Amino acid sequence: MNLHPYLVISSQGRYNPYIIADVTTAVTDANLNIVAVEQNALYGLNILLMIAEPISPQDSAQKARTRLLHNLQQFEHDLHVEIVTPDEMQRVVDKNLQVFTIIGRDKVGILKAISNALANFRVSIERMHHLAKGELVVLELWVDASELRDLSVLKEVIQKTCDEFGFDTIIQPDSPYRQRRRLVVFDMDNTIIEGEVIDELAKAANVGDAVNHITRRAMAGEVEFSDALRQRVALLKGLPLKVLEEVAVSMKLTSGAQEVVRTLKTMGFKLALISGGFTFFAERVKDILGFDYVFANKLEIVDGVVSGRLEGAIIDKEAKGRILTEIAAHEGLTREEVVAVGDGANDEIMLQNAGFGIAFNAYEILQKVADGRLTQNNLRGLLYCLGATEQTVRQAIEQKGVDAEKTAH
Repeated sequence: MNLHPYLVISSQGRYNPYIIADVTTAVTDANLNIVAVEQNALYGLNILLMIAEPISPQDSAQKARTRLLHNLQQFEHDLHVEIVTPDEMQRVVDKNLQVFTIIGRDKVGILKAISNALANFRVSIERMHHLAKGELVVLELWVDASELRDLSVLKEVIQKTCDEFGFDTIIQPDSPYRQRRRLVVFDMDNTIIEGEVIDELAKAANVGDAVNHITRRAMAGEVEFSDALRQRVALLKGLPLKVLEEVAVSMKLTSGAQEVVRTLKTMGFKLALISGGFTFFAERVKDILGFDYVFANKLEIVDGVVSGRLEGAIIDKEAKGRILTEIAAHEGLTREEVVAVGDGANDEIMLQNAGFGIAFNAYEILQKVADGRLTQNNLRGLLYCLGATEQTVRQAIEQKGVDAEKTAH
């Protein structure tokens, strides 16, 4: 561990394309080792921060600073050099940084509300910038939560503040795993596609009200999913296979689902669909969007009609959690490298078994175990929490348009 002081070089002013080259030359020629650097160039302005240390243990910080200032004199930059003790540097390293991603349609006053809420907790914003601007606004804040005894209280306040402005918020630690996630697991119904397929089948079988009632109770966690599924499937007995085909054709993807899947695949993610619905429909979604894995329940079809029974084991919440873990192991990934997205009680263990769980347009029971939540119009916001840039997302949307034009011709 380094016990010698560090030199912190900083600059703020008009953008100069040569400042990094000039400063690194001056630092290296002063027999200093660069241990960290950050530069931002926006709107013609430039902010530079560099941390260096003497190469020789016998070299004093004061002498090193004198040499460095002498070297910097040859360049026309307004630079400052300060000496920082190891204790001061360690306090920076030991900070409990939490990343708040705020997502929604632009509203006047949202930033004021969030910054004031943080100030009331005496929590400092270490860094902040827009990840996206336009129809969907995405703001990312690094917050130092070192002094907080209970982070969950702050999360609740920020979520409530965002709710008042119609924004979503996702909160996660600033850990190395934010950049290492490689598998995203989705629920299907009400997540990747709009609505519940079983409800559409029930309408066709004239048992819509009965099935809807059971579905709502199951999603809210009021009845065990397995029991609810068996009850609902029994009500579908006698439904012709052609009706399943018609429902499959009429399925609508959730707004942003195609862009999300396309972008994540471009970024190198593996994608899985683990559904409490049916393979007949999940396989169609897999073919349309290009999922790598798909797991769902299998309806028994006898003589071209639904028998009212299921084939094989039911994919309930325990099975969803187990399957996620098995896929991660097959891909050679740790729990922290896995993301799960779902909407109901049946997704609870799946989210808990992932390193990063997102409740999408979800019931309250799932929101309590999730790291963050997204509402119906903000599925694209997931991309920004997983390292996508505005340019990456825009290219995916543009590619979708090109593909649609090719199909039309």
